[in-house]
Amino acid sequence: MIPVRKTHILASSALATIIMLAVGNPASAETTGDAAPSSAYGCKSLEEIAELQMIEGKDGMFFRILADLRLQHAFTDQTVDHLAAMAKALEKNGTTLIYVPLPTKSQVLPELVPARASLYGFEAGIATEIYDDVVRRLNEKGVAAVDIATPMRENNRNGFGEYSFFQADFHWTAHGADIAARAIGDRIKGLPAYGDVTPVRFDMKEVPPPEEFSSMRELLQKHCISHVPTVTAHTYEAVRAEDASAEAGSMDIFGSGDEATVALIGTSYSDKPISNFSGYLEHWTGIPVENYSISGGNQFGSILSYITSREFQERRPRFLIWENPIYNNLGQYGGAPWAEIVAASLGECSAPVPAKGKSENAIEADFSTTKLSHDDVILADIGSDVSRKATFTLTGADGTVRTRSIERGDRLRSTGRYFFSLGGFPDGSFDKVEVTFDAPVSETTTLSICKTKTGEQS
Repeated sequence: MIPVRKTHILASSALATIIMLAVGNPASAETTGDAAPSSAYGCKSLEEIAELQMIEGKDGMFFRILADLRLQHAFTDQTVDHLAAMAKALEKNGTTLIYVPLPTKSQVLPELVPARASLYGFEAGIATEIYDDVVRRLNEKGVAAVDIATPMRENNRNGFGEYSFFQADFHWTAHGADIAARAIGDRIKGLPAYGDVTPVRFDMKEVPPPEEFSSMRELLQKHCISHVPTVTAHTYEAVRAEDASAEAGSMDIFGSGDEATVALIGTSYSDKPISNFSGYLEHWTGIPVENYSISGGNQFGSILSYITSREFQERRPRFLIWENPIYNNLGQYGGAPWAEIVAASLGECSAPVPAKGKSENAIEADFSTTKLSHDDVILADIGSDVSRKATFTLTGADGTVRTRSIERGDRLRSTGRYFFSLGGFPDGSFDKVEVTFDAPVSETTTLSICKTKTGEQS
């Protein structure tokens, strides 16, 4: 029997559903497709907005057609393997990776998705199974992946009537962040790495909600007559119990010593004060959280900014929580980001190789007698955080020149450290490497060779 991958079955099922809707029930398709959808807010042509196509669901819940309703999410076996390699590299140095695939609004609130969404191929059962399949495959490869979709779906509204997601925005509310953080906390507390953690109590205190700008709501409102739901909700902050005691005049004078920490890596979902995901993580894990999330950093901005930093190398957290929307494609840029991530996670780098200044902004090293493999990376460290770009020029014995660049965008944190993968370069294809930065080099600028394989893989 020829084995058939489950992901292929899911894709086929989705396709079959679309065909049945379009062909098997023409009357239904014609009615839903030709008739202008009614709107509780007098909204028109939402599905034709060039910047962001949307669809209005029940109870004032709006969905993005591409991100929220699609059933295809590029989470390949290669991506799973990359995350498994990252988890293993981190674990070798005492950090446990917790990967959190963030579900879409439709996966959490399928009952609010309009029937018209079927014309775009949406089917709630398949959407749920696709999410579950990602979590399952990651856990089977040794990655501690947390299913937050199920608890968010089962408890998708709080006592104030607020859903897990804002109605006119795609981000989660404090309620959604709370439910997700609790599931993550439960998973972390069941891991061996939590065994010697001394929990710290964090209480949640209600605070006035901050002003929240939503580009989605602003765009939506331009196409609606009535005011669409505002992006606001009950908001809370995490207060460490001993800090509250100190304010009351009572404080434990004995420090807790070298306590465990959590590093939160993520997108705007983790960066929104109105949702305060990091605060809820502190509350449910009992561990202080340092938030390194970046709004607008896409799938790799936050992780590359943090994991290539000196701060990470010098003070590694006990847990690294990486939140990423399930629709983010972690294979979009090939293997280069993963080579950086795994090499930095492992941190096994040689002493600086002999190098000389080539110009004000460049250094050069001779690698003709150095044995390298395609699994190695070259770490170019300018020695400070001033640089955002490094260009690598590799020259072979036959005069062949190859040039590659690594650049950190404006939203990313500049660390001045670049892990350049040698994958794809034939053995012995270069003798010299010149690295040109976008800032002056100094005596602290170095080149090193780093590994991407743990001992048992080498």
